[in-house]
Amino acid sequence: MVIGVDLGGTKIAAVIATQEGKIITDVNIPTEAQKGQKHVIENIKKAIDTLIRGQRRKVSKIGIGVPGPILYDQGIVIEPPNLPGWKKVNLKKILEKEFKVPVFLDNDANCAALAEAYFGAGKNAQNFIYITVSTGIGGGIIINRQLYRGAIGAAGEFGHMIIDPHGYPCGCGNIGCFEAMASGTAIRRRAGMDAISVELAARQGDKKALKVIDETAHYLAIGIANLVNIFNPEIVV
Repeated sequence: MVIGVDLGGTKIAAVIATQEGKIITDVNIPTEAQKGQKHVIENIKKAIDTLIRGQRRKVSKIGIGVPGPILYDQGIVIEPPNLPGWKKVNLKKILEKEFKVPVFLDNDANCAALAEAYFGAGKNAQNFIYITVSTGIGGGIIINRQLYRGAIGAAGEFGHMIIDPHGYPCGCGNIGCFEAMASGTAIRRRAGMDAISVELAARQGDKKALKVIDETAHYLAIGIANLVNIFNPEIVV
């Protein structure tokens, strides 16, 4: 049995699965990022504990997808903009000490890109890019069926390319990043409500909600067009 954890800026989603990838059960809990690094790590442990309880078969390893750049070989989370107070946190070491099994850490969008390559929309593509739009924006790059990591493992940080130098401030410290202009956080900033509420309002014809969706789609299109020109992928997922 293996455990997979997706650490997001808003929620922690975790599953326990077979070695072949068949999901047995899952759990979702709030990240509560504003409460700081130690609290979030306790929430990760809580999610994993919830999955382990009642399982007859032993968990052999844990994989975690985290937002932002990491030191892949060391399992260190560098400084994710959506997790305040995190700076060079050795999450691999912390969780291996707690659960006594090997822990593997990667960027969340890299994990998703690999999943699409093996199980999803990228199964038949040699070269594609994956974009995740949630609290922030991330990306994964598949070239010749291999994940491209870059010189120090930080490739695919699509969310921090600047697409409007006069736009909103980003959590990374820059202005007008893709993430600042087109993520769920950007939708909340424009509308004063979360993305689900904006969608529901737009379906009812609310003019402000429709305008927010149009603006967000505009910036998404700019970002995706830039990436297509850079990578020349077969598909964008």
